[in-house]
Amino acid sequence: MSKHIAPTAFYDLPSGTKVYPCRLIHKDGTLMWRHACEVAVPTDEAHEQHIIKTAQRLEELNSWVSREMELWNCLLPVAWYVPDHPELSEGISVYFKHTVHQLDNVYSYLKPHIFPHEKLELRREYIHFRRC
Repeated sequence: MSKHIAPTAFYDLPSGTKVYPCRLIHKDGTLMWRHACEVAVPTDEAHEQHIIKTAQRLEELNSWVSREMELWNCLLPVAWYVPDHPELSEGISVYFKHTVHQLDNVYSYLKPHIFPHEKLELRREYIHFRRC
């Protein structure tokens, strides 16, 4: 039995980096590349960088809500990079929920920590965050 991962299992990012879908976007974070690239892998390096910066900001916001910082108690992206969706085509917006807390509580925890150039909206069963 081979212990190697098939090369086809990796995402080929525009920067030339190959990442495994379960690799964390940021070390010691909770967000994996599969969260951002579930629908499509970015073909533009700018979108790749937007995903990385959005992941960093989501990790920061996660620290306000998920004090235990455990993988199973965190913000969970539902939709992130979708090239043909107007709100999700650049990697700067994400729809998410929380794995443990109710949406209205998560929204009220996060709202004071949103910068003026960011948007946070409570939408039916998800929260929408836009970085810029």
